[in-house]
Amino acid sequence: PDADGRPPENVLFVCKLNPVTSAEDLEIIFSRFGPVSRCEVIKDHKTGDSLQYAFIKFEREEHCINAYFKMDNIILDDRRICVDFSQSLAKEIKRPLADDDNVIALKKKKRWL
Repeated sequence: PDADGRPPENVLFVCKLNPVTSAEDLEIIFSRFGPVSRCEVIKDHKTGDSLQYAFIKFEREEHCINAYFKMDNIILDDRRICVDFSQSLAKEIKRPLADDDNVIALKKKKRWL
């Protein structure tokens, strides 16, 4: 990572989620503060089970700040959630590769692992 890099100011980290809480649930709830461009509940790559935390990316920083102040420490799906600003230096929440060239390159790379 770049030493001068700063975490994005429009992404929230949400933890202590109920395992049944989905990304769709979070997007609906958090979108009341403004447009959500991405929402991802992080899952175990082998089992697909929720790891009980998520990242929510807002289109605008002020919507993110408002959601932080209103949603931290609330009860959601019978769990008291914690909301904080993301400290990750990743530019974007990881998503499956969409374009075919990258998928082919990834498959070739996996053969050599």
